[in-house]
Amino acid sequence: MNNRQKKNIQPTALWTAPSIVMLLCLTVIPLLMLLVFSFMNHNIFAGQPWPGWTFDNITRMVQSDTFWRLLGKSLLIAGVVTLICILAAYPAAWAIAKVVKPQNRSIFMMVVILPFFTSQLLLIYAMMNLLQSGGLLLTMLEALGIQAETLLYTNKATVLVLTYEYLPYMILCLYSSLEGIGDNLIQASLTLGASKWKTFTNIVFPMSVPGLLSGILLVFVPVAGSFMEPGLVGGANGAMVGSMIDTQYSGSLNMGYGAALSCTLLIVLSIIMGLTRLATARAQRSIGGDME
Repeated sequence: MNNRQKKNIQPTALWTAPSIVMLLCLTVIPLLMLLVFSFMNHNIFAGQPWPGWTFDNITRMVQSDTFWRLLGKSLLIAGVVTLICILAAYPAAWAIAKVVKPQNRSIFMMVVILPFFTSQLLLIYAMMNLLQSGGLLLTMLEALGIQAETLLYTNKATVLVLTYEYLPYMILCLYSSLEGIGDNLIQASLTLGASKWKTFTNIVFPMSVPGLLSGILLVFVPVAGSFMEPGLVGGANGAMVGSMIDTQYSGSLNMGYGAALSCTLLIVLSIIMGLTRLATARAQRSIGGDME
C-alpha cells in the first residue's frame, strides 16, 4: 500500500468513526447488556444488591405456557397486520408513484405521513373514540340502518389500530421502489402483449422487492413487540408478548426474566425475517428477478 492510499484511508476512517461509535452505543452494547441481564437473578436498578448468575430465567421461560401462547398470538397478529398493510399499500403506492402527476405527488405523500406529526398515543385514543359505543363509526353505521357491535376491547380492534399506525411505513417503502421503475419498461411489457398481471409479477414485483422487504421489517417487527396498543384497545384478553415483557420491567421489576423474554423474542423475529428474505429471494428468482 503506497502513501497516497494511506492518506485516502485516514479521512475515510475519521468520517465513519462517529457512525461506528453510535452503532456500538445504541445497538451492539444494549443487545449485549440484554443478553447479560438474562442470567441475573436480581434487578440492579431497584436498589437491590449486585445480582448473582442463574439459569432460572431461561428455565422459567421455557416452561411458561403463557409466554409461548402470547408469542404465537403476537406473531399471528403481526402477520395479519403486515399482510393487510401490503395489500393496502401496493395500490396506494402505485397510484402515488405512477398515476398522480409528479407535481402533485408531494401533496399525497404529505397526507401519508400526516399521522407522524402527532403523538402515537393520541392516534390510539382517536381510534378508540371512533370504535367505542356512541363513537363516530358506529353512529354512522346506525344512521345507515346497520347494527354493529363495538370493536373496542377486542383483538380486532388491536389489529385495526396497528394497521392504521404502520400502514404509512409500508406505503413509503413501496413508493420508494415503485417510483424507480421506468415507465418505459411497463409500457414495453404491455405493448408486447403481456397482461397487467404478468407485467406486475414479472416486472413490478421483482423490482419492488427491496422496498417490500424494508416495509415488512418496519411493520412486522414492531407490531410483534407491541404492548401499548393491546393494553389500551385489546381489553382483558388483548395482551401480547410485549405486554408480558413490559410487566416484568414496570410491574414485577424482574429485569432478568424480562430480558430473557426479550432475547427470545428477538431471536424468533430474526429467524422469521431471515426466512422471509430467503423465501422472497427464491420467489423473485423464479419469476425472473435478481435479489439486490
